[in-house]
Amino acid sequence: MIRSPLGLRINPDPSRSPKDQIREAVRVGARGVVLDASGDLGPDRLSETGRRDLRQTLRSIELSLIALNLPTRRPFDSEDDLDTRLARADRAFAMAYELGSRLVLVRAGAVPAEEAAVRHAAFFDALSELGKRADHRGVRLAIETGTEPGPVLAAVLNTIASPGLAASLDPATLLRMGHDPVMAARELAGWVAHAYASEAGGGSSRLVSNPRGFGFPGGVLDWEEYLGALEEIDYRGFLTIWPDPSGDQAAQFAAIKARLDRY
Repeated sequence: MIRSPLGLRINPDPSRSPKDQIREAVRVGARGVVLDASGDLGPDRLSETGRRDLRQTLRSIELSLIALNLPTRRPFDSEDDLDTRLARADRAFAMAYELGSRLVLVRAGAVPAEEAAVRHAAFFDALSELGKRADHRGVRLAIETGTEPGPVLAAVLNTIASPGLAASLDPATLLRMGHDPVMAARELAGWVAHAYASEAGGGSSRLVSNPRGFGFPGGVLDWEEYLGALEEIDYRGFLTIWPDPSGDQAAQFAAIKARLDRY
């Protein structure tokens, strides 16, 4: 039986207020949400009053804030405008803590090859600094998987060894890139602070071959093995469903919930 509560990552929608989207998350059965730290929920736009109001809204409907997602336009392998980007991340860390979450998600970009010495050093320096700032703020920065296989991200985290860094398992992106989510879960054991319950979708010619081999079309997750791997590494956090913004959010959540209810 799945012991992890189900969460919903809310896709930003300028036509709807964050409150309306949060209330819909409860209606579809989510027990927690991941919110984007952007737009009206950006660290520079959400006032102290707004933060208190959001905390109260979440508390009143008994919904957890699983994490904030920190949108990034550029990877962290460049020092261009780095101080500004680090400061923005720092403000997101502080806001996450104030809102009651101890986790911020980010796509850090591909790990540069050692041969690209300048970019490689910039990447590690930036993540080291981000880890220090996250830890100082009382949160962890979880790097979303997908760009590279589990061992590469695990090596980065092991090298930096910061208590302020973690990993967020994104099986859909891993599958799109031809990486095995099951192996990634095992290889990142000890670092996984967040995990999605999602797949890339099967039968599309645009998807690479499934790393699980014969019997699994491109983009299809081996749910039984993936959930078993999370059990093996003693993952006890939320399983977050991240719906395709082009589809019906409630229907997608219900479909994955029904699948998970089989285990």
